[in-house]
Amino acid sequence: MALRIQRREGYDWGSINLDAVGKIYIAFCVIWTVILFAGVAVLLRYRHLDFIRMRNITLVISSLLMIHVYLVLDLLAYPLNGTFPCNLEFWLMSIYFPLGVALYQAHNVQLLNVSGLQKQLIYHPLKRHVRSSKGKKWNRAEIREWWSCLDLIHRTYLVIAIGVTLQLALCIIVFLVSRKFHSFGITSATGDARQCRQGWEWIPTASWQFIWTFGFGPYILFKIRNIKDVHRWTLQTTLAVSFSLPGTPLWLAAIYGRGFEKVNLYWPAPMWFAPGLVMMEFVSVFFPLLELGHFMASRRNVRSPIVDSWPKRSGDVVSISTTSCEKTKATVRGEPVSRSDMYNMHALDHALSSNAMELLQFAATREFTGENIVFLTQIRDWRRSWKRVASSGTVDTVAKRRLYNNAASIFDTSVCLQTAQFPVNIEHKIYLALEQMFRLAKTPIEREHVTPFADELMPGTWSLPSPSTTAPSSYGFPAQRDESSSFPVESLLEVPAGFDEHVFDRAEASVKYMVFTNTWVRFVDEWEMSHRPSTESAGSSRSSNSLVQRLP
Repeated sequence: MALRIQRREGYDWGSINLDAVGKIYIAFCVIWTVILFAGVAVLLRYRHLDFIRMRNITLVISSLLMIHVYLVLDLLAYPLNGTFPCNLEFWLMSIYFPLGVALYQAHNVQLLNVSGLQKQLIYHPLKRHVRSSKGKKWNRAEIREWWSCLDLIHRTYLVIAIGVTLQLALCIIVFLVSRKFHSFGITSATGDARQCRQGWEWIPTASWQFIWTFGFGPYILFKIRNIKDVHRWTLQTTLAVSFSLPGTPLWLAAIYGRGFEKVNLYWPAPMWFAPGLVMMEFVSVFFPLLELGHFMASRRNVRSPIVDSWPKRSGDVVSISTTSCEKTKATVRGEPVSRSDMYNMHALDHALSSNAMELLQFAATREFTGENIVFLTQIRDWRRSWKRVASSGTVDTVAKRRLYNNAASIFDTSVCLQTAQFPVNIEHKIYLALEQMFRLAKTPIEREHVTPFADELMPGTWSLPSPSTTAPSSYGFPAQRDESSSFPVESLLEVPAGFDEHVFDRAEASVKYMVFTNTWVRFVDEWEMSHRPSTESAGSSRSSNSLVQRLP
């Protein structure tokens, strides 16, 4: 039987309704879908950037696609006017929609996971090794150990899988025993479209939604309350969770409450989920896009003369010189330094070569890019080791093999996509060159597959070290080892052709450019804002000098 399309007034469970209100809902649905997918396309275009990559873009888009399909059905509830099949709505409400919300909550967990792992870089740049579970007997102790070795994201995935399995089993039982959805069954009576959407059959659906919105959501808000990130990720999560809270109670009130009868004429019960879903989509897509706009503006406006002079070739970044200049000498002597002087590559070089601890703390706890500072300090200390060896005249074969093993350790722990805890974000061409150089290296470090940002172990509690108690050379693996005693001679590898002190120059330049145009600018701005006196509205050279003095 064909569906009739009529112009009607209000939601009356009749034929399809295309009155003025229905057309507004359809228009909003189309416009918002176009805007949302345009934003998603931009995110995919720039997914290589750190502040987008760390959000686990695959998980974000997967959850948003599931949520948006249900949002479209909610927005079309008024035009459909009750003609949508009740049994299909039961499965969407019971399995599909809660699964989409659960995946979105897993995306919220990503903030907590990344924040904890980045704080770990301050103490332990290398990943804690997890024992293999192959060949183990799965007794209670081994299960507890396996659970403790899972990162927070995978624990959430496991909880979601268990919950969906239980929910599916329960919904199959409810669907088979109730006569509301078909002609057979042992309980309830058949009825019209309105009666089908009421009754005890919807209790499991409401319970599952309450668990994720009023249970897991506030738990996430409590855990992230002390995270003060520069990406507005905490604000994004807070808005998404807060706006999703009223949906389920108002949906139930609209179905069973007599006071909602007039409201339901133009705002059907499923529409109460729409504000929360729109907010979840908006903050997940357009907060990163807002940061992308700021990032592009900073790259245009904050330019060092050294950066402008870098030759570019095939999208690559050549090595840069870290020698001192007159401005750097002025900072060391304590002469007045203008604010613009702090936005200079030499100021960043001075910070990295003197004491990178404060910059590392900012990058790890506020920007979640601590791996860049760790990598730069590893290269700094490795290059110092090479210079100490070269200062004696020549680099003999054994010393060069030790330096190669240390370099392979840097590649293993900070660059390699298969083994690094947080691989630095470098151009593909540069990565392939390093992989070719170190592909046969098997250093005395236990290798283990690691997926960047998404597959890490979530630590329990954290406490930041005092900058005065942490040596500047303690961030990177090679810095803790001397080139003369890092590895036994018999374990050293043969050095491939082309290995020299410039092997990391391109990778270092690429990472340093990202730090300079993003992390360093934010670090200087935030430091000056937090240390500028309330009576000082101009003349930032005083605070710039204070920042320089903090860098011995």
